[in-house]
Amino acid sequence: MTTPKTDINFKPVATRKIYQYILEQFVEMVRTGVIKPGDKIPSERELAQSFHVSRPSVREALRVLEVIGIIEIQSGGGAYLKEMELGPFISIVAPLLFSRENFDLELLEFRETIEVRAMELLGAHMTGEDLKRLGISLEAMHKALEANDPESGALADIAFHRTILEASKSYILLKVMDVVVSLFEHAVRGGRSIVLEKHEDARQLYEDHRNIYLALEHHDYSKARELVVSHLQMVRQLYAKR
Repeated sequence: MTTPKTDINFKPVATRKIYQYILEQFVEMVRTGVIKPGDKIPSERELAQSFHVSRPSVREALRVLEVIGIIEIQSGGGAYLKEMELGPFISIVAPLLFSRENFDLELLEFRETIEVRAMELLGAHMTGEDLKRLGISLEAMHKALEANDPESGALADIAFHRTILEASKSYILLKVMDVVVSLFEHAVRGGRSIVLEKHEDARQLYEDHRNIYLALEHHDYSKARELVVSHLQMVRQLYAKR
């Protein structure tokens, strides 16, 4: 009898759960346009029959799709495909990211890169409706300032900057900013609201946003860009102090 060789390096067989295969097929259907945002997806029973798997496996896959923001499961109304949203997933991992030293400062630096590029696109894409929404956020910031409500002020601040990204009409910038905004929304419960606790700092931040708004209202996009850079640099300094 021939003695088997012992020096052959076999690669271990990768074991994968059934729901992972379901996820891959589902994502591929979304990518190829078989399923589009707003479409109702088949029931658990129908999916189980189509994939030839158990309903618990399908249920697990749908739960993951819901967590990462691909589908919305309505109580008693089935599941629907959503526009890709990273917020739900980011909110889960945010505490781990913020445990890194100076992560909030690095996030601000990255945010500056995104927003400066968005400002460069506003001249060709910004509408009157976009400006109106900026004004609503600005008014909310002012009310929070007068009420000495730093958390509401921070949320209005986030809404103001999100509107700038939306006004740029850049899908990729908006999706990247969704990640950044989701992280900042987590930070509102900590450091970000702390930045606004000193009334004079909150007043300065409000004035920064007001000046950005006025520049955009007068279609002075170059000045608005400079004001955004100056504003974010000041915010970074406030974070560093805290």
